[in-house]
Amino acid sequence: MIDKRTRFFLAVEGESERSFARWLQELSNNALHIHLDNYVLYGGGYETMLGEAVRLHKKGVATKGPYKDRFLLVDSDRADQGDWSIDKLRQEAAKFDITVCFQKPKHEAVLYRMTQGRENSIVSAAAAEDLLKSVWPTYAKPVDARLLGQRYTLNDLLRMAAFDADIRSLLQRIGLM
Repeated sequence: MIDKRTRFFLAVEGESERSFARWLQELSNNALHIHLDNYVLYGGGYETMLGEAVRLHKKGVATKGPYKDRFLLVDSDRADQGDWSIDKLRQEAAKFDITVCFQKPKHEAVLYRMTQGRENSIVSAAAAEDLLKSVWPTYAKPVDARLLGQRYTLNDLLRMAAFDADIRSLLQRIGLM
């Protein structure tokens, strides 16, 4: 009999985050017996994305069974655009036992900070993509998991996560750290 993988629910903001989740899955395949069941929310405000994450989680539980843990991966710069603050999203998500993992301030900044020597950089949302392209000239949105795997290693991710509490918590809870 084949042991079932430990399943984690991961709702992600967009296609770039889906690729990031797939890359995390690839990193875990050699050492861990987990499955990251990831769902794209296709943006919107925090309230909309959380509502969709809750709906998708219920659907996933009904069709595939329970998850060990639940995460929502979104950009922190969306708080500047409106509907909910970061604290409000964390509070509302906690009501559904979903942990919010913020990309500070956005996905491209996370990728930039995985570049050696830039782990602790403070990057503005406006500058993130240009900074990333300065170290990865061929970067284009959305990058796929295969290209992430060619560009970065688990060590790059772990080095950056040492300076990012949300990413570190996600990695610890799924077992990559």
